[in-house]
This record gives sequence, structure tokens and C-alpha cells, in this order.
Amino acid sequence: MTKIDILVALRHRPTLAGLVVPWITAHMPDGRYRFGAIDAQRLGASLRDHRCQICGEPTFRPFVFAMRDVDLPRLIAPEPPMHPECAHYSATACPMLAGTMTRYRSEQQTNGEASGDPRNARPGHAAHTWYLVWTTDYTPFLDPQTRQPAARIALGDILRIRPIRR
Repeated sequence: MTKIDILVALRHRPTLAGLVVPWITAHMPDGRYRFGAIDAQRLGASLRDHRCQICGEPTFRPFVFAMRDVDLPRLIAPEPPMHPECAHYSATACPMLAGTMTRYRSEQQTNGEASGDPRNARPGHAAHTWYLVWTTDYTPFLDPQTRQPAARIALGDILRIRPIRR
């Protein structure tokens, strides 16, 4: 596994196995962090208060979202925005985004965790294709399909779409 340099702006975040633990990652009662699981309260705060899901600091335009191929046609991001630098780090370091993890974990999410997969339809399935999407704005709302907080992106607000992995 290649070591990924941690940005100076992320050095205040805890790390696990050499990776920065994103601000929205679920923190379990026993003190462990659960990569891939999202703290529901921080998810809402990040979307509502324009806070970066990785570092937890306020975000400003442009906002960058990591979106799956199934999210793009709906123009709905199930996860909060990131700073461009934090998005670059995530696209490089996160095994799911970087493509080194080719399947979703086989176990289901547990209570108190949020995700873009509230019905637990993904465990064990092949990973999606991911994109970074730069926008000038977004609207926090409750996704009617998942009943989870999400970001609605207007087509006219999209500045750039870049595939992370194919």
C-alpha cells in the first residue's frame, strides 16, 4: 500500500492506519471509528452549515462533492461538500474512491449511522464509479428516495465533473 501524504490542513484530524478519519465518520461507543459509516448529526450539520465532511471546517465556493455514477443523473449528493484540497486527498487516500476497494463491505450499517444506503442494499456488491463534482452552490434537503439528508445540485451550478476512477 502506497503511503499518502496528509495535508497540513488535515493534521488536526485523527488518523487510522495512516488515513485521515473524516469529520463525518461515525465514532463508535468503544472509541473506534467506522470508515464508510457516517455520523448522522455531523452529516446534517455539514450540509446545513457548509462544513467540509473531511476536515470539519467551513467550506466556500467552489464546493466539491464525491458522487457515484448513480447519483449524477439525479443531481443528488448523499454526502456533504469538501474543500478542493480535501477532495483531492480523499480521491487519493480513500480506498473506495481511489478504486483500491472494489466491493462494499459485506456487513450492514448499524443504528446511529447514516449513509447513502439506508436500506443496506450495497453490502458485498461491486463498488460504483465515482466522480468529483465542483459546484457553485447546493441546497440541503431530505432525499425522497433514501429519506436521508443530502445535497441537491442545480444543473446550472455545476462547474466541472471529473471521474475519480473508471
